[in-house]
Amino acid sequence: MRLPVQHIECFHLVLLRILESRVDRARWVVKGGVNLRAWFGSLRYSEDLDLDVTRGEATSLREKMGKLLGSAVLRDMLAVQGLELTRTSKPKQTETTQRWKFEIRAEGLSLSLPTRVEFSRRGSAEEYVLEAVRPEIVRPYSLSPPTANHYTARSAVRQKIAALAGRAETQARDVWDLEHLLRTTGADPRPLTAQERETLAIALDRAMGISFDEFKSQGVPFLAPDHQQLYGTPQPWERILELVVERLSSLIT
Repeated sequence: MRLPVQHIECFHLVLLRILESRVDRARWVVKGGVNLRAWFGSLRYSEDLDLDVTRGEATSLREKMGKLLGSAVLRDMLAVQGLELTRTSKPKQTETTQRWKFEIRAEGLSLSLPTRVEFSRRGSAEEYVLEAVRPEIVRPYSLSPPTANHYTARSAVRQKIAALAGRAETQARDVWDLEHLLRTTGADPRPLTAQERETLAIALDRAMGISFDEFKSQGVPFLAPDHQQLYGTPQPWERILELVVERLSSLIT
């Protein structure tokens, strides 16, 4: 039986699969947790799907998303997965941010699963590349891998440093994501401007203040059960934090 986070991932992958044929994929870039898992193999599932819009009007995207969400293709692809979209809303539709919220019903679960999809127009200059999702990510769902623009490892590291420094409430998942990227890809965010070095120093300070209890509540629930056992004690978190602090410190000097 699939986990709730796997049902949500399946929904995101189905959406990406349809998006690439309904909305010109040159106009959007996948970022955040879905980027890290779908293209870099992170063990952490993402509860939401975040994308940047590179060009195109908000009105056009809203119309295309409306048609996509009401399409028989989406309904049928979800039905094959034992999923049903039971509620859709679009609570924020501005020129900079377009957000849709969903509730999904999955076979075998009594409660609906919440998730959201958000498109942002904030003019990111970070580098991205067009690639298919990793085969091992789509294999459990018997889906063809969606092909989409996504941010490179270097860009993702830079974005995670900015997120760690800039969030109103520090999130342990940013440290987890940084550790995965730095350890598995060796991505180097340099060169850094003076302002980016200041941001890096803030991120480093915030990382050192995140406790295991915060990671246990914010990060562990989004891992598969066997990985929850593996990372559900303080020692692995201490090693993750140590690597991130060491790497970020080396970037400041």
